[in-house]
Amino acid sequence: MHSDATSRAAPPASVSLRALDHGNWLEVQNGLRQVLAERGMEALTAPITLIVHDLLDVAIKLMHRCVFRDILANDLGLDLEGNDEQLEALLRTELTEHGPQNLANACQSGGWQIRIDFPNMTEPAEQLLRINLPTAWDAGQCQTGRLIEVLGLELDAANDGSGAHLTLACRADRQPAFAAPTLLDTQARLASLGRIVDQLGYGLIRFSAVGEVLAVSPSMLDLLRLEAHQASVPALAAAIPLNFHNDITWGLALAGDRGAFENYRIRVRLPGAEHISTLFNVSGFRDVDGSLHSLWQAVSQDEGSAQLSEGSILSEVRIHNITRNYVPQLVERKARDAVRLGKSALANEERPVAVLFCDIVGFTAYVESNAENESVIDTLNSILRRISGSVRRNNGSIDKFMGDCIMALFDDPADAVFAASDMQRHADDINGLRSRAGQQELHLRIGIHWGEVVIGNVGTAERLDWTAIGDVVNTASRIEKGCQPGSILISTSVKTAVEASHPGEFQFGETFGLQVKGKQDALLVCHVSPAQADEEGFPGHRGRE
Repeated sequence: MHSDATSRAAPPASVSLRALDHGNWLEVQNGLRQVLAERGMEALTAPITLIVHDLLDVAIKLMHRCVFRDILANDLGLDLEGNDEQLEALLRTELTEHGPQNLANACQSGGWQIRIDFPNMTEPAEQLLRINLPTAWDAGQCQTGRLIEVLGLELDAANDGSGAHLTLACRADRQPAFAAPTLLDTQARLASLGRIVDQLGYGLIRFSAVGEVLAVSPSMLDLLRLEAHQASVPALAAAIPLNFHNDITWGLALAGDRGAFENYRIRVRLPGAEHISTLFNVSGFRDVDGSLHSLWQAVSQDEGSAQLSEGSILSEVRIHNITRNYVPQLVERKARDAVRLGKSALANEERPVAVLFCDIVGFTAYVESNAENESVIDTLNSILRRISGSVRRNNGSIDKFMGDCIMALFDDPADAVFAASDMQRHADDINGLRSRAGQQELHLRIGIHWGEVVIGNVGTAERLDWTAIGDVVNTASRIEKGCQPGSILISTSVKTAVEASHPGEFQFGETFGLQVKGKQDALLVCHVSPAQADEEGFPGHRGRE
């Protein structure tokens, strides 16, 4: 499989931003990776990337805020100088309804931009990057200050009449990121565990073999809102539910040599305050004398009905394993990226992608005529499973399944064409088997278009899809409708991009005009296949190994 073109690109000397979108963020990451590699700091790429993303996020918000304030004052005559609360409310409304694109366009019109400069090998080795912004810097909005300190870095911020200048650098007293590990002796290990328990506020309870409370930590009483003294212990003992003793004290704790258990969920309600409950995650073991040592971690404290189920946490894991198959791959991948960058929601974004539509030709008629002879669902899933595999192997993401049609997204148009060729090769293999078995052949029709799309939340709070929308998506669907069964039809924008990045790897058919709905002029398209064609059937159905 070919390597990612982005990773091969030379690092930029500087990057200019008006919004933090997909394309320019990749440029920033590329430059940062190169700088860290030159300084032998590759192991810190992930946390420093998080820091840089936070700094740029704050810088762009500060710039957009100033631009928005100027628009209100100059275009609408609304002077909100000193009225920060109203300004923030209007800005939130603008971003909620339109995203950052209008503000980014206003920045471009007004000459506003943020510039990131990457130092070269001749500059001081401690410098990692410089950020120049046209507004004053507000360190209070930066969320990674503690991480900067922990990593042995420092952020120098200088405000002047033209804006602010930030320099992220290594401190002179910075220690190596990764020292040689040591093995903890018993005393050090117990001391470390004790500090963890204290810092996280875990509770400790030791029970007798028959379930009496023998000892309890003050932190456990604090978790239940009880006074931290001896007189509170009876109330604690009375609050432990009977099912805990059934499952643990007399059940799991008596099984095996050590009777160890972990991640048991139990909800505790105090007598006289049943409307308040605390859900605990409990782990522990049975000692040689029969006593039970238990560690109690508070998961949630609720006033009212329970929000999380009791019992083993494994049930939550099983639910996740079931539902994850119903979550689009793109959403899961972007959610992981968002969490890594400290975000709690997915932001809308506009960026170039290749959109692929693949349809099983005539499947509806096939279902009507073969419903009694074979499992049409099994047949459909068998084909879609191979199509999905082709997408995954070629760096794509499934956006959605629509009956017998699939929509997939790719950052690289060549990946989309490789995936399409792989799909057609698998279709040939399946049809060969179906033909020998006397079954109807099922052919694929694939269309691909390349261009700017909006990827974001579509729907309501009750039902949201995170998907790609726009003219490029609609055009890709119509190209697929105009494709011949067993072929791959692409727009000339795909052809141009693929020819530039992978010269000689594909063969293209004659370009012709395709009249599609919604467009006055014919769309220029052509068929495509890998440069080396199979001797039989569709030319070049060879997926990449």
